[in-house]
Amino acid sequence: MLYEAVVPVGRVGFRLLFRLRVVGVENVPRHGAALICSNHCSYLDPMIAAVALPRRVYYASRKEISRQPVLGLVIRHLGAITLDREALADKSALQTMLVILDQGNLCLIYPEGTRSPDGKLQPARNGAAFLAVKSGVPVVPMAVIGSYECWPRQRRFARIGPITVRIGEAVTYSLPPERQSHRESLTAMTNDIMSRIRVLQEQGYA
Repeated sequence: MLYEAVVPVGRVGFRLLFRLRVVGVENVPRHGAALICSNHCSYLDPMIAAVALPRRVYYASRKEISRQPVLGLVIRHLGAITLDREALADKSALQTMLVILDQGNLCLIYPEGTRSPDGKLQPARNGAAFLAVKSGVPVVPMAVIGSYECWPRQRRFARIGPITVRIGEAVTYSLPPERQSHRESLTAMTNDIMSRIRVLQEQGYA
């Protein structure tokens, strides 16, 4: 498959061009499903995840990105699932990810929902917490440090700079037995996920 050919080349390229360092890769389960939750600052992030993680990872991508001549071709072969946000509700996207997780795969989600405009963590949605509870799979927090400086959303092209990926320990979430408030419980889980990402992000470059 093209994926098996692209990823090893990508690993070499990112190490040479961006001095990519990956810390905590041992925290990613080698077998079975897991949900990777990461910050999102740049177009580079999905490609970084593909080369940083030890297994193939799937993630949702907007159709606008997949239509770009070069970038779209690359991300499609790196596990992107093209979604039409005008035709598909958020629930449809989450259901697609649940199927992927049910098949024992790694799935990547950005709880913020879109790229940060300033490199800082933005308010998160409850989609990641919903997936974690519904699937029962472990959540692995991840922080990408430096991708914003290399390719912020305000720039048309990327520039060279150091990038570090920090991966935290997996955690499993479940709803409390009393289920007093489904929404409040999911929000609390979302806040915990983002807190774990923030801790990793604040550790800085390796």
